Amino acid sequence: MHQSHPVPPIGEASSARRLTYTPADPLLTAREAASETGRALSTFYRDLRAGLLPQPCVKVGRSPRWRRSVLHAALGLS
Repeated sequence: MHQSHPVPPIGEASSARRLTYTPADPLLTAREAASETGRALSTFYRDLRAGLLPQPCVKVGRSPRWRRSVLHAALGLS
């Protein structure tokens, strides 16, 4: 038999689900890295091919990822 559970007050359960872990130096997707460096995605890839940006630190499946700190260091951002 299906047991019913009491429904928590509004905001109580949803706030607990919003807690997320954010690492200090996250791995960024190409889209996130482009945004982080103020470039369009196509410009980001063009600059990557031209050697103006660092190569990805790691691949997750087929998706390249960059560390935020590596991008900032390469571009002199703080």
